[in-house]
Amino acid sequence: MTIKLVSVLYSTPHLFMKSVISFSRQKGRKSVKRIPQAARRELLGRLLCATLFLQPVMATAPAVAKSVDAGSQRVTEEVINGKTFCVIKESIKAKPEAVWQILTDYANATKVFPQLKKCHVVADHGSTKVLKHTVAPSGTIGTYEYTIELKENAPKALEWHRMSGAFKEVDGFWKLEPTEGGHSTLVTYSAYVNGGFFMPQPLVKRQCKIDMPQIMSTLRSEAETTQIANRPAHIQ
Repeated sequence: MTIKLVSVLYSTPHLFMKSVISFSRQKGRKSVKRIPQAARRELLGRLLCATLFLQPVMATAPAVAKSVDAGSQRVTEEVINGKTFCVIKESIKAKPEAVWQILTDYANATKVFPQLKKCHVVADHGSTKVLKHTVAPSGTIGTYEYTIELKENAPKALEWHRMSGAFKEVDGFWKLEPTEGGHSTLVTYSAYVNGGFFMPQPLVKRQCKIDMPQIMSTLRSEAETTQIANRPAHIQ
């Protein structure tokens, strides 16, 4: 709805610039009044701002999304190659190989991460793959589809960037560092999303800071459950 309203403002601005329709309480009639040019400009500006700010109303909805066990997670911001990434780190009680297996199981990714609705491998060039994603951010209406190029560095890192589709830019990476003699993993998840004109960056960052802890918690739960299930019976 927001995009359509803004589109109307740009495609038919003369409708707003020429006149303002006001409703008369007498006899239920409506009248058209001419307004000065300065007032027209102010009106158009107010309409545009009001339209753009409809989206923050939707963006605040995730604040009441279902709660998850976020543990000690905290999303921070870090400038990487001139872009401000949202970054979250978590210690997971599972080997890097176990975490890696979950992250690269693209066929079952939608079963692990609820925000990911579709994950399709478009092209497989070994350590470089092209994936088509359909995502549904928490608490928002609708889905977003885009294609990324993903590079694997097993079992240490995954890095990707947007090729086409929704959003202007999508960059990110997973980094896996062994701890406790290789029995645990320090996982870093970093994401940068540029939504373009219709998605102000503060709102995009807010959404990332809502969804990223949920994604990390889901990964931790999946990896630690798998780790326990794969242990020899005598040490469980």
